[in-house]
Amino acid sequence: MAFDYPRLLGRLVNRPLLVTPEKAQILLGVVAPRAKMHGVLVREDNEPVMLSDLSANALTGDRRERKIYRMVESVAVIPVEGSLVHKLGTLDPYSGMTGYDGIATKLNMAASDPDVRAILLDVDSPGGEVSGCFDLADQVHRVRASKPVWAVATESAYSAAFALASQAERVFVPRTGGLGSVGVVCMHADFSRALEEAGVTVTLIHAGAHKVDGNPYAPLPDEVRDRVKADCEAVRVLFADTVARGRGLDTKAVLSTEARCLNAGESVEAGFATDIGTYEQAMTALLDHLAGPGRTTGAAAAARKTAKGKKTTMAKRAKAANRAAEDQTEDKENAEVEEDEDPEAETDEQEEEAESEEDEKDAVAKAVAKDRKRTASIMGLAEAKGREALAGELAASGLSVDQARRALKAAPKGGGLAGAMAGLGNVELGHGGAEARGNGWGAAAQRVFGSKK
Repeated sequence: MAFDYPRLLGRLVNRPLLVTPEKAQILLGVVAPRAKMHGVLVREDNEPVMLSDLSANALTGDRRERKIYRMVESVAVIPVEGSLVHKLGTLDPYSGMTGYDGIATKLNMAASDPDVRAILLDVDSPGGEVSGCFDLADQVHRVRASKPVWAVATESAYSAAFALASQAERVFVPRTGGLGSVGVVCMHADFSRALEEAGVTVTLIHAGAHKVDGNPYAPLPDEVRDRVKADCEAVRVLFADTVARGRGLDTKAVLSTEARCLNAGESVEAGFATDIGTYEQAMTALLDHLAGPGRTTGAAAAARKTAKGKKTTMAKRAKAANRAAEDQTEDKENAEVEEDEDPEAETDEQEEEAESEEDEKDAVAKAVAKDRKRTASIMGLAEAKGREALAGELAASGLSVDQARRALKAAPKGGGLAGAMAGLGNVELGHGGAEARGNGWGAAAQRVFGSKK
């Protein structure tokens, strides 16, 4: 669709508008050059401004009140969502995609913005294109040398998304999230048989023996397959080197994961993540980090205020108890009867208190023994063989033996907690803990096992 800019310009000038002067100048700066209008704009303060200058500054002028990233206090939040592509041409995620170009623009502006003291990458992506990925990863690593750059998976950061997140100083992943998939995939489609059945013959006329290698109109030759596989392996090594640099790991250790999607616990164990936590926990920790030692913000400040209030209440109660004890002592001294207590009653009361303490100890011991028996039963299940790590996680979550058996039976060997929980439907974790609904766990499992790039 072609815009009629002269007509649009006619609707901006020589008629009243209900916009601020600043907005009017921006509109004029965008439309005037496209309508081939040149000249001078005279402001209310009689200051002349060239329309060409307005055009240059229309999109790059003073934007202290409008930033291209969301701010939480002094932290710039940059989203990395959906499929990651090289040149999307937009700043924000669009139609399920985020462009490396948009992330890079926000990162550069946040790095030079004096209002920004730290950057948080909010990552939820299965990965994306190789082109542009590692250049952007290098940029993230450079920026973190001048300002704190942290990353949080909400819920997952796989493949290209993890290449970016791995360059942050600290990486958070929620309990049901995942990281990794340090590998490369390349797909070839062979339409030759379908074209033959349709009676269509495609003739490729080319100069150069390898000009049409990998074309979809013929089966893939072994020689071409081997060369593509070698290219994939080279990119995989570059990927592993990048992750190793960002996370302070050995490249061989990263390669040894063989492109697995790791759950939260495995991510921390492998060194891919520094913390298990949510977006809110990551943001609170980052704000407290900026506040410095002995100072805090947000949720932590509220928690400390609550603790202080409880401490004050306890102090008041203790003071009141001391006063009551003093009054009781004074009454006893002034009493005409020096001994008014029944020794036998006092002895009975002491015996009852001792019996109550013993009963409490027995109850605790029985509960501990019962829990140990449940854990041992889960670890001893036949379904736990080959899935020992997962069995331990299920036991720690508070599941019954029967629930753990069904979860282990449904999970593939080597799979994580999310995959096991996907088959259980509605399950209540722990003692009165969070309820994991079937759809939520299923979605988490799909991200862990079905989103490799």
